[in-house]
Amino acid sequence: MGGVLDKPITKKCSESGLDCGPLRLSWAASAMQGWRVGMEDAHIALPALRRPAPWASTALFGVLDGHGGAQVARFSSDHLPQELRKFPVESPAAMEQALRGTFHKIDDLLRSGDFAAEVCSLAQPQTRERVMPSPRNGDAHMVGCTACVCCVTERQIVTANAGDSRAVLCSAGQAIPLSEDHKPNAPTEKQRIEAAGGRVECCGPGQYRVNGNLNLSRALGDLEYKKDRSLPPEKQIICSTPDVTFRERDPDKDEFLIICCDGVWDVKSNQQVVDFIRARLAAGCDERAMELALEELLDACVSHDLRETNGLGGDNMTAVLVLLRPGDKEEAPEDFDSRRPELRRVRLMASRFGERHAIQEVQSGDTEGWLQAHIQLPSGISRSQLGVFVSEERAQLQVAVQDGGDVVSSMFELAEHLPEAARLELSSPARLSSSSLRLELVWKT
Repeated sequence: MGGVLDKPITKKCSESGLDCGPLRLSWAASAMQGWRVGMEDAHIALPALRRPAPWASTALFGVLDGHGGAQVARFSSDHLPQELRKFPVESPAAMEQALRGTFHKIDDLLRSGDFAAEVCSLAQPQTRERVMPSPRNGDAHMVGCTACVCCVTERQIVTANAGDSRAVLCSAGQAIPLSEDHKPNAPTEKQRIEAAGGRVECCGPGQYRVNGNLNLSRALGDLEYKKDRSLPPEKQIICSTPDVTFRERDPDKDEFLIICCDGVWDVKSNQQVVDFIRARLAAGCDERAMELALEELLDACVSHDLRETNGLGGDNMTAVLVLLRPGDKEEAPEDFDSRRPELRRVRLMASRFGERHAIQEVQSGDTEGWLQAHIQLPSGISRSQLGVFVSEERAQLQVAVQDGGDVVSSMFELAEHLPEAARLELSSPARLSSSSLRLELVWKT
């Protein structure tokens, strides 16, 4: 998890959405660097995977807690939804196979070397110099992340977990864990680690580490622990194979879903977190109320003195909240977008550049519309330092900024904002004023 600062950075990066997607889910996410020298967490908040059709009514939310660097968590938050969409989902068994296959595929992508430049570009500025000269060039041998993701459908919550981030459901006020932490001292985990040639060391009261290093037993990345080609992915020292659980939704009892990294769960119990959030949402559940509830949760977990708390509350902290009760039960989900076609959603997202950006969807008819992107960039960026690339085929927007000798880029997946079979066109030149980039992307069917 890296070193610590003299005092915590408690500024939050929060985002939210209200009545989003075909399931009309309201959600929020908040992240705080805390005492760590860098922010290594990432998260996923997609109220609808949209394409292809089998995934159109599935939402995906998750937390990825990085270690050794931020790049695997960031890479996974970008690529995990893309890879998941490629799997068929005709049955629960297919859903389980899709999630496990996707987790394994992330390791395959990291291992292939084809994405080495992208992985390096996702490193934090303070670690990029250390990462880029490596002969492995960013192929995640000693960098990894947890992954706890929830696929929410009309009837189920399907949770896939590898590591010690955790998903908890609030149902009638009771905290119900949807995932189980993967720790090296758990009997089944310890057995697998030792069978693969690893060892579990006790490094203090209640502290167990794999080969004296990692304090968790499953993760994406960490390829140094996955080198035995005679073993399948699920039998490696550190494996990326997730446990997958299915929970039927109860519309009369289920209130919200919350996913957090261990920086939160190390400080508060499942029920304490549920009670904390529930009390703050009692007066209202608008976007700012949800964000504020999460921000106050992170403030309640961060340590004010690491010596007094023996290090607890000193980690990066990220939390994702999903409300499971629609705001208006009389309105059918399929009618939501058609009633307000002129503005379907505004979504604020945390940018890799450390600021915020917005992508606004505007629909002018059944066959065309446009996306308006507003992206905050680092101060002092000139037009000559900026590159904007649009892939019509993949529905992707890439913004690259030259920072000294490095090129730092952010990739934005736009498919979730587009109707079925829509195609992007770059309608007008990008406009840059101060540290703000604005552009419009037309889509047509």
